[in-house]
Amino acid sequence: MRAAKEMETMNHDEAGGGVCEPAESIEDMKSALEEARAEAEQYRNEAARAKADFYNYRTRIERDRARDRLLAAESAVLDLLPVLDNLERALDAESDKESSMHKGISMVQRQFFAALQNLGLKVIDTSGAFDPSLHEAVTTADAENPDDDGMIMEVFHRGYMLGDKVLQAAKVKVGRKKSENIAEPK
Repeated sequence: MRAAKEMETMNHDEAGGGVCEPAESIEDMKSALEEARAEAEQYRNEAARAKADFYNYRTRIERDRARDRLLAAESAVLDLLPVLDNLERALDAESDKESSMHKGISMVQRQFFAALQNLGLKVIDTSGAFDPSLHEAVTTADAENPDDDGMIMEVFHRGYMLGDKVLQAAKVKVGRKKSENIAEPK
């Protein structure tokens, strides 16, 4: 219906009723439409950038919060590890494993260790091969079996990690292959 009115207006103008050139007005309209499309595209791009910036900001904040929680837990755990070590020493010192004292200390030690695990503490695995990034070789022992070369033979003190960070290296004895070509002193 609108198109019919425009045609009527154009016919009226062509009949001498006004000076309107339809070709110019169509070109003006096309130009205005292209400008509007370009402006809309610009707004879409700005909105997409703002959305990406917000997503990156939110991701960075979450990562920073996780790091801050880990640092706070690390500080607390480092302060509490000596207490855990002393509870284990108390258990080792008690000769009567069936005494109520030993059982009580054992319960406290387990509860205390569980609380530290809730903060993210993990015991370093000491089964298998020696890893200098996780273990501290306190001493070595001759390995009778060649397969025991570089393997952990005994654990003197447990090691702990928080996340991927070693808080306390495990103190271990490492097996070393016997050297058969050692010359005897003369």
